[in-house]
Amino acid sequence: MSWRWKLSVLLVLIAGFSTLIFMGHETSNQAPPIPERVVDSSGKVLFLSNDIMAGQGVFQKYGLMDVGSFFGHGAYNGVDFSADYLHREAVIALDYLAQSKFKKNFDQLDASAQGQLLARVHKDFKENRYNPETKTLTLTEEQAVSYQKLIPHYDTEFGAGNKLPLPPDYIKDKTERLQLTRFFAWGAWVCSTQRPGKDYTYTNNWPPDAAAGNAPNWQIFFWSAMSLIMLVGGIGLTQFLLSAFPGLGWAPDGSGEMVDAVKTYRPFRSQTSLYPYFVVVVLLFLFQTAFGVVTAHYIVEQGFYGFDIRSIFPYSITRSWHLQLSIFWIATAWLAAGMFMAPMLSKHEPKGQHWLVKILFVAILIVAVGSICGEWLGVKNMLGSLWFWFGHQGWEYLELGRFWQALLTLGMLIWAVIVFRSIAPLLKGKDHGSLPYMLLYGVLAIPLFFSFGMMYHPGTNFAVADFWRWWVVHLWVEGIFELYTTIIVAYFFCSLGMVSEKSALSVIYVDIILYLGSGIVGIGHHYYWTAQPAINMALGSMISALEVVPLTLLTMDAWKFVHLAKVEGSIKNFSHYWAMMFLIAVGFWNFLGAGVFGFLINTPIVSYYEHATYLTSNHGHAALMGVYGMLSVAAILFSTRYLMEDSAWNNKLAAISFWGLNIGLMLMLVLNIFPAGIIQMIASYQHGFWFARSPEFVHSNLFQVFTWLRVAGDLIFVLAGVFPLVYLVLKGMFHLRKAADTAKGEV
Repeated sequence: MSWRWKLSVLLVLIAGFSTLIFMGHETSNQAPPIPERVVDSSGKVLFLSNDIMAGQGVFQKYGLMDVGSFFGHGAYNGVDFSADYLHREAVIALDYLAQSKFKKNFDQLDASAQGQLLARVHKDFKENRYNPETKTLTLTEEQAVSYQKLIPHYDTEFGAGNKLPLPPDYIKDKTERLQLTRFFAWGAWVCSTQRPGKDYTYTNNWPPDAAAGNAPNWQIFFWSAMSLIMLVGGIGLTQFLLSAFPGLGWAPDGSGEMVDAVKTYRPFRSQTSLYPYFVVVVLLFLFQTAFGVVTAHYIVEQGFYGFDIRSIFPYSITRSWHLQLSIFWIATAWLAAGMFMAPMLSKHEPKGQHWLVKILFVAILIVAVGSICGEWLGVKNMLGSLWFWFGHQGWEYLELGRFWQALLTLGMLIWAVIVFRSIAPLLKGKDHGSLPYMLLYGVLAIPLFFSFGMMYHPGTNFAVADFWRWWVVHLWVEGIFELYTTIIVAYFFCSLGMVSEKSALSVIYVDIILYLGSGIVGIGHHYYWTAQPAINMALGSMISALEVVPLTLLTMDAWKFVHLAKVEGSIKNFSHYWAMMFLIAVGFWNFLGAGVFGFLINTPIVSYYEHATYLTSNHGHAALMGVYGMLSVAAILFSTRYLMEDSAWNNKLAAISFWGLNIGLMLMLVLNIFPAGIIQMIASYQHGFWFARSPEFVHSNLFQVFTWLRVAGDLIFVLAGVFPLVYLVLKGMFHLRKAADTAKGEV
């Protein structure tokens, strides 16, 4: 490859990570303060910094980010606790002032009197009364009264009776419930108080709430316009590149004939040792969807078809497992695909490699089972002070305890060693920018970027911790794994003779430049409202708009896959036909789920009202399952096709699974998640975000109708999509091909 390609990649990485480091520096320096003392107007101490951080710990330990949300990050069916406290605080403050001045409740006053009190509350809430020298936060009289009245409210919510999808007496310790209220009070202060020297709050005026005086400021409109300009400019640049360089993408280059040697393939022993991975993957997939069904059902009744199982499986656990298992099965499928491809490419199996594969399998199994059990024990408060290490870490998508997280990182390092041992012969005499080295770089980047999820601890400021969390959720999953899978797919086509190594390598370089060029800084679209500085919103909104650009290219390329494989006049004779169909589905969902649905909620002004509604979930389901899930299924089908005997393979089961998963996912979105998100966003605009996430709205008739309609999509997804895949892979366990005897030189 030309040095210009390498220089371009280097510049993209330097510029991207330099900007991201700057954003992290600004986040740490401008994070909302944790006051050492919170006092009322008379100077009486209400609570201390230790109480706030202890409350954050309670929030994490009991998995409340998987029940509701904080600063809009977390689950979508419970309340957002920062917004809920803020609105209740404002309502209590208005009534208190109305009684003090007019001897009436606020809603009994005329418009003029209401306007006066609203102006007073808005002024009081916006004024920053934090003294950085004494590290003391002084609440107004009405704020202090609100705090005292909200203590019994949240004590009841998490105690004897509640409207949340949780069992009664969920948090048994009254002190922990009090600390939780103090954490919510701090969050509401962050949402309503202006940054020093600024005319907007720490959360850029989020959440929308007329009672508290929160409304979008000029920056939200301006950066939304800039985001649209970047999108239009990026798409125009894409069209230019496609016209100027028609060879970009998966274009056949006449380098050779396609090879379809599946029926005669003799796997290495390390490859046959990988089959248990794929069995575990499909079983985790099955369990993940099962808990997804249970979680969705909790929205329509306090139980599961008449059985109140909340005391055993509270909503916090079912949703945690639904998210955690999705990461587990998708990541395990990709790791296994890498270990399968490596010896196939190098035609080399190092001595004792199959033992390393088996050891890693046991390690992954321990992490999966240990973390799942630990999360349940942590939420049940059975681990004491060790909850963060072995229980529920408390962060969405990173629920597993820190010990299991570290063990999983170690497992990824072992995986990198396994892959390196297999591809070592390919590296000899090769340029450091060649295809084998790109595979090595992709492999090493996976444990490296996953480790950034350990940059915070229970005492870390929420805004700073969330900055690092998204390095894993966005940068690791959507950036590094995206790059790794592109490399695997490139090698997939190379191994089958569809494209030359140079052609595949050019696709990888384009992927790095476009995906990481937009995705590294594009992580900022998660930072709009999490109490991070406005510069993060500015950079994130503009650069993340460019993430749509490579998705348009990938969608066009996906349909080229069909023209790359022609066997005996029909692509259906190709052994990997259904694996390729899933790759085509990836292209479709990448554009729709990540591109269209992603950009729909990306501009700050739209995100301001829809943030933490079902429209976010709509994007999440379409992108996570539609892109990464479908990619994983393609990896499963590609690998197991070589490992099971030809007589055991069943194209009909693969076909049913393909259509079941895709149609089921589409129906979930069309019948439930998308329309529910639309009406939720409208409610957020008309009445405030607190109302859009309130139990009253979630249990309203229209929202419940959309929830029940989801049953059709769920049934098709599970019965026609997951079950056939599980049956096909389990059946293959009893019909594995005999491994090649490398000791005798047999390959």
